[in-house]
Amino acid sequence: MNSEALVQLKHFGFLAIEGRDSEKFLQGYTTCDLATLGSEAATRGAICNIKGRMLSNFLARRTEQGFVLRMHKDLIEPTLKFLGKYIVFSKAEMKNQSHQLFCYGLNEQALTANKVDLPQASSQLTELENGQLIRTGEQRLELWSNTELEATGSLQDWLIAELESGIVWVDPQTSEEYIPQMYNLHNIEGISFEKGCYLGQEIVARMQYRGELKKRLHIAELSADHQNEASEVGAKVVNDSGKNLGNVVARSANSVALVIKAEEAFYQLEDGTALRPKEVAES
Repeated sequence: MNSEALVQLKHFGFLAIEGRDSEKFLQGYTTCDLATLGSEAATRGAICNIKGRMLSNFLARRTEQGFVLRMHKDLIEPTLKFLGKYIVFSKAEMKNQSHQLFCYGLNEQALTANKVDLPQASSQLTELENGQLIRTGEQRLELWSNTELEATGSLQDWLIAELESGIVWVDPQTSEEYIPQMYNLHNIEGISFEKGCYLGQEIVARMQYRGELKKRLHIAELSADHQNEASEVGAKVVNDSGKNLGNVVARSANSVALVIKAEEAFYQLEDGTALRPKEVAES
């Protein structure tokens, strides 16, 4: 495949959970229903702490041995440590596969030019000679490759397209800070409300059925210099009176993802940099 068609997504890593009890174990710690996940599909989900805050969110697929979860690479070891307290009671084991699997992004136009068969539906999976091709959006796919490949595509273009479609990944700065609904997981099939109990499920379910989601994901465009340090992850977002509304949770070259109070008509960064709301593109 032409290297210009591929974007190296080296901020992602892979966690494998394998063994007879892998599904049973993961069902107790993931927001999605892995029991319904077929071998030709992938699903989004999250692992929460007891307070319902996401330790990590992921894209998962089933394998012959169990499951592989693709998440932020820097959260693989914290997730291993977190789940390691519980997996000792199961006939399953976990391992970091970030040195055996490599993640690349590509779009449909590039694939068509390279005459690669495309998955036809959202999150469908196609087996290739060197890995799996997984649809993650209307025009975006990921290649989970068994070998390292030459990739010269634009990472910045990929990050912009993903963020502007409303897809945001938990990183070390946002880990254990937000409930899944604040990242819109309930609207992108990342939460099952029928599967039964999992760690943090009581908080997540209560928010869905009895609570009010006071803060939610918004995408905004920076109206000033987008290299301003105040636009980094964790930066405060305030209204015109200086009242704290929320925080930046992700950014690309010219857009930021915010978790803020939804009812505010105007918001800005703490340093006064104005933010312009953007429509979320189809994911």
